[in-house]
Amino acid sequence: MVLKITLFIGFVLLSACSSSKEDFSGPLVPIGNFRLGQVIGQANSEPRKGLLSREASRDEWVSAITLAFNERFERYQGSAYFHLGVTAHAYILAKPGIPILASPKSILIFSVVVVEDSSGKLLTPKPHKMTVVEQINGNSVIGSGYTLSKEEQLNGLAYQAALMTESWLRKQRWFDGPVVSSKPFSGAYN
Repeated sequence: MVLKITLFIGFVLLSACSSSKEDFSGPLVPIGNFRLGQVIGQANSEPRKGLLSREASRDEWVSAITLAFNERFERYQGSAYFHLGVTAHAYILAKPGIPILASPKSILIFSVVVVEDSSGKLLTPKPHKMTVVEQINGNSVIGSGYTLSKEEQLNGLAYQAALMTESWLRKQRWFDGPVVSSKPFSGAYN
């Protein structure tokens, strides 16, 4: 029985060792005519910190979100510019727990709005809220609070948020319309 449990834990550790940036190595599949104009990273005056969380400032969240979303979406070279407004609302950056038995997970609650550059039209009638829970990998099985720094947890959640946003954007019909001729983006919300 102990051997089965040990093998199961070993399998989980090996099979779940993935990175939120790992999917960058595959071929790039366009999101219709989407091309990133700007990412406006925001945070509530101070995002709500969950119970038993490490502290992270508004500026740290804005910086991590902006970097992750730019890295994720600057790769797309569609013919129409779109701006993304991303707001961090609440988070938990896991502190050390009891390995395997009670290893807290890091969480980010955020929202996204999408603005079409050419018309200035807000495509999301209200911000689309999403929640990211840290990926299970070799570091988080025993608790990311033990194995990752606050910055690594924060950046990991920001990259997962960008990936989740990409998945959500692919389900929207905003980018399916006629291809708009490429022109420089206006650089601001109209």
